[in-house]
Amino acid sequence: MKPEDALAAARSRAAARSYPDVPGFTVEPVESVTLDQLYEWAVIEPELEGLYSTRRVVGGPITFGKRMVARSLRQYLGQMIAQQTRFNLQLTVYVARLADRVDELEKRAK
Repeated sequence: MKPEDALAAARSRAAARSYPDVPGFTVEPVESVTLDQLYEWAVIEPELEGLYSTRRVVGGPITFGKRMVARSLRQYLGQMIAQQTRFNLQLTVYVARLADRVDELEKRAK
């Protein structure tokens, strides 16, 4: 396969897959992102209701098992989520500062 054809091949493979509709898990492309959106996206807020199985017959027990594993790992996951959220927020602040610097430099250049 040629490198030029890789993107088209990846898109066709992705389109061929069928994923169940997961509520609240859609990614919409945006033209531009505001700083408020970045701050909102930086905070990780997992929902236990999102843990479920889509299997027809054994979905209930699998869902129960997933929720028990998440519950037993609550402290570890909470610490991990807190660290990741702190990192995301610091990175968002850094990006905001860079955007301000770029704006200032563009004003000077005019």
